[in-house]
Amino acid sequence: MSAHAIPDLVLPCLDQVRKPKSWDGTMRFGIFWPGTRTLLPSAQISALNPDPLRLENHLALARACEAVQLDFTLLGDGYAPSSEEGTRIGFQDPGLHALMLAAPLLMATRHLGVISTLHTTFFHPTHIARFAANLDWLGGGRWGWNIVNGYRDYEASLFGFEDLPDSSTMYAAAEETIAIMDSLWDGSRRTEHAGAHYRAHGRMKGPYPSERPVYVCAAASEAGRRFTAGHCDYMFASPRSLADVVSIKADLARYAAEAGRDRAPEALVVADLLIRDEPGEAKALYGELMASLDNEAGRKWTGQIGKLRHEKTAPLEFPAFAGTPAEVAEEIIAANKQFGLNGLLFRLPVWSSAELLRAAPIFPILERAGVWRRPASRRHSW
Repeated sequence: MSAHAIPDLVLPCLDQVRKPKSWDGTMRFGIFWPGTRTLLPSAQISALNPDPLRLENHLALARACEAVQLDFTLLGDGYAPSSEEGTRIGFQDPGLHALMLAAPLLMATRHLGVISTLHTTFFHPTHIARFAANLDWLGGGRWGWNIVNGYRDYEASLFGFEDLPDSSTMYAAAEETIAIMDSLWDGSRRTEHAGAHYRAHGRMKGPYPSERPVYVCAAASEAGRRFTAGHCDYMFASPRSLADVVSIKADLARYAAEAGRDRAPEALVVADLLIRDEPGEAKALYGELMASLDNEAGRKWTGQIGKLRHEKTAPLEFPAFAGTPAEVAEEIIAANKQFGLNGLLFRLPVWSSAELLRAAPIFPILERAGVWRRPASRRHSW
């Protein structure tokens, strides 16, 4: 089989998966998609992972997501490598485009939600509206948009920017983007928009989403969280500790109320996941892998993540679940009860379909504890 073959594709299930009208109170789970050799700047981790340019590795992982009964995946994206040192170990380079990879993942699955990162600063709203409408059709309502403005000058320079606008200006532009997209998806009228950042006049041809796709944002600043609370269904949060979920949810609730929304976006926390069968095995391996980040690529990435998280101390510190399936399940249950944790976006330092399938025994334990329901019982994905 060719490295680019797409085996066993399924037809879109157009009536099966749509956003629920209200949150059912149980947890949601997804993975941060490994579109590159390693999600962490480590030659040791890179050597453990499969080739990201072999499509069958991605299709196998997508099917494993459905077998484990995850709800969604986030396809992160960027346009420039993190550093020359990172490129040498396969960190973020090469990396598959979040728009292009979404199509085969949607076609290889029936229930998995697929969220693509698209930068408002680098795409005109009409581009995003057209991409979104077609991916919404392809996945039968399973596609979502991760709204990113961009924060790296060396990336923006590829698009001709001398400097990126400040955060408040970029979020104001994102507000216009959403307004234009909403208008373009109404095929009964012309769009007439002449704003401070974008112009759009005319009608866009269909298809049009029957419901607005799921919107998410990984906001860290106050302006970002206000934008997320006003427009998004979920926020991807990257706190240092699960205890921070309490204040994050409080901020979102306050900003959502100020925006006149009935309920706030749900916070989905980015956390590492490593499962092994024997007690102590996963924690020991995880500690070894994290220690391997102490290199030049890791130091350069530390500065970038610190800027994104608005944090100067320990920017690489993320929550982590490393243990047996039973140990991880109990930690998740405790965080749900203690901090109101309602969702996790797992980052797999070591990624493959076989690695993800190690997580399957976690979910029956969560179900018995009453913190999780099978996706099939709530129409899947969102």
